[in-house]
Amino acid sequence: MHLSKLVGEEKDNEKREQLKEWIDNCLIDEKKRYTIDDLPEIMSVVRDFDFFFQEKWRIASDRPGSGNTKNIGSATTTDELKNGTGLFTRQPNGEAVFNDYWMYYLTKDMAKAIDSKPPYKNIQTYLEYKRGTGQ
Repeated sequence: MHLSKLVGEEKDNEKREQLKEWIDNCLIDEKKRYTIDDLPEIMSVVRDFDFFFQEKWRIASDRPGSGNTKNIGSATTTDELKNGTGLFTRQPNGEAVFNDYWMYYLTKDMAKAIDSKPPYKNIQTYLEYKRGTGQ
């Protein structure tokens, strides 16, 4: 084997060992018990949290949060989430619209189960549906 190849492999192994040591130093011993006083010495993988609280209707969207379920989706921008300025806040009587929208929202599967079609799929078609039914 050529000497330069051996030297290259040796450097790669050295880098691997350094990386392994660095990773081991960053990990927390899961078997050790820590107290609140230990927190400053534990390296966190995340920092600078920004907590906020909003009522669901203030950050809700008009689409499900996941595929074929009725989970309520949320706004996707940080500003809308932090400021509570989601889609329903831009509607007159936003909280009532949110409640009615999601109370009667049907996925395709739910509508199929009652031999029907979803009456609306977003806020625009919901508003058209409500105007058409006189409600």
